[in-house]
Amino acid sequence: MPIVTQIFVKVNNGSKVESIRIRPNHTMKEVKSVLCSAAEISEKGTPDCDAVLKLYSFKNSLIPIGPNIPKNTAQEPYSLFIKMVPKASSAETPIETKRLMDTIKATTSVLGEVPTLKREVLEIEKKIKSVPASLAKSGTATAAAAPSASASAAPSSYIPPQNSTRKPNADPTLHLAMLRASNYDKETVDKIMATPRPTFSSAVTEHLKHPTFNIWDYNEIELIGLMENMFEEMDLIKTFGMDKNVVRNFLARVSVTYNENPFHNFKHCFCVTQMMYGILNVTGTIAKLTPLEKLALICGTIGHDLDHPGMNNAYQINANTDLTIIYNDISPLENHHAAVLFTLFRDPKLNILGTLPEAQYRECRKQIINCILATDMAKHGEILAKFKSYSTDFNFEDQAQRQLLLQMIIKCSDISNEVRPKHVSEPWVDNLLEEFFCQSDKEKKDGLPTAPFMDREKVTKPSAQVGFIGFVMIPLFELVSKVLPNMDEPIIQPIKKAHEYYKSMLETKPAA
Repeated sequence: MPIVTQIFVKVNNGSKVESIRIRPNHTMKEVKSVLCSAAEISEKGTPDCDAVLKLYSFKNSLIPIGPNIPKNTAQEPYSLFIKMVPKASSAETPIETKRLMDTIKATTSVLGEVPTLKREVLEIEKKIKSVPASLAKSGTATAAAAPSASASAAPSSYIPPQNSTRKPNADPTLHLAMLRASNYDKETVDKIMATPRPTFSSAVTEHLKHPTFNIWDYNEIELIGLMENMFEEMDLIKTFGMDKNVVRNFLARVSVTYNENPFHNFKHCFCVTQMMYGILNVTGTIAKLTPLEKLALICGTIGHDLDHPGMNNAYQINANTDLTIIYNDISPLENHHAAVLFTLFRDPKLNILGTLPEAQYRECRKQIINCILATDMAKHGEILAKFKSYSTDFNFEDQAQRQLLLQMIIKCSDISNEVRPKHVSEPWVDNLLEEFFCQSDKEKKDGLPTAPFMDREKVTKPSAQVGFIGFVMIPLFELVSKVLPNMDEPIIQPIKKAHEYYKSMLETKPAA
């Protein structure tokens, strides 16, 4: 069952606070419909007008309307403003004009009221005016129906908030990643920061360096403490002069910026980060990497799925979501994860890279982004083919080869659950299938293409695992083992054992 987010909303500055429940598999249209119901209006507006909705946080920040609206409290409700905009004339509108007006509406919805948007809207309106005179009447009618940046804003008393986390001279455009990073569960973060850092025995910190580490033994605050331990053990805090409070605050914010999906959640973030740490330690690679490379790896693993919506890239592209518009269908999720991570880094209280000199920061940023983008499975074959060409005579002195090795390590870590003992890994299989099935159900409902491996009517746990382990995991890890030593016993053999386990489940499954 998908996680339900409860939000509290006031409509048009009224006194009544409405309680609304939203699931992550809701469409934007469904969320808008629920908000319209709370406002006691039809989502279709009136016969003559369309309903334009704007949602603001308690601190007057614009919030994108969709399934990932952050939860809030009844004491700090969101403000929902409804504006009725006259509909366009029923006369046929030229395709070019429709496209331009759709651009205005989409841009306004995504970016909110910012100076950059106003300039873009003015430019688009100039293009509309350039439509031939024979089309002027229908073009004008359509243009009149589109809300401008100022017309769709909150009441005149509203003043757009100043983002104090931006660096000087930063681009003021309000990107989706910035919106997500600025809307977070402050109560949980404050609770984490107020809780004394947990202490761990030497047995636990040593076990942390091994792939068999059992995540299910620890709560979220303890997982953050274990991540802090990784920073210290990798000597990153001392080397880069990091403030320990900044590191802890950053990790606390990361924990609430991951959504509560069945699979792509903060615990998955921890698992990937810990497996990276385990691989570096059991293979001795931790001694071969520079401090900057280790920093890039831990930041890349921590941020690799930030704000994951629980729907993969195929869904994003087929559903034509905001992310695919922003990133032109090119690794939309991975680009978003990286953008959210670096938006967090804009806040000095969270910026663990803030002590790096400019040249080191630029290099580290490049490596982090490359690592996160490498987790897009659409690039899997391309990356493996390139690494294979290096693997027979890998040169640790070659920077391009070292960078590719970092990408391979994060790729291994991202899909590494079957390296762990069965009692640790198997719950993750169930979680992933649940997330897949929710997506496939929604795709069927919306008439979108579906993938057989995500269809609850076509796939079972054993069939899913046998194919994935045999055709993806084993070839990937065996290729990396040609460069990194000591991978067979602690890493590859457990994967092969898991493969045999799921194959045996297939063979013993009774006939239908």
